[in-house]
Amino acid sequence: MLLALAFVWPAAPARAAEPPRLGAGIVLGVPFGLTAKYALDAKHAVQSHAGVSEGNFTMSGDFLWNFNDALPRKVKGARMPLYAGLGLKLKTEPETFAGIRFVGGVSMFHSTGGYEFFAEVAPVLRLAPSEGGALDGAFGVRRYF
Repeated sequence: MLLALAFVWPAAPARAAEPPRLGAGIVLGVPFGLTAKYALDAKHAVQSHAGVSEGNFTMSGDFLWNFNDALPRKVKGARMPLYAGLGLKLKTEPETFAGIRFVGGVSMFHSTGGYEFFAEVAPVLRLAPSEGGALDGAFGVRRYF
């Protein structure tokens, strides 16, 4: 047992120093509702929004690529990555539609707060039940755990 503790003990501080990967919060715009994001690594993440738009339920999920060094660091202790991604959107209307989202945005992470503030825009290619287009735009905040 002491041997096992000797191997686990040094790993505990390293695990505690790892930044939190899961964030949850609110999103305002299209949609108005809840948002969650999970960082897969420093360059990749997945996010989801669920809420209401024009009185109809809408949900989206995106795979994101982060561009951490695209913007200069003007605020000490903050990180502002740009991101782009590809995802799916479902929205209930008189007929439920499905589409592909092309999302782009910017986040601001403060090193001491555990919060992410973000703004994004996402053109949507509507595929079913009929073809067309839409535009999502939102901003929000997430708290990381």
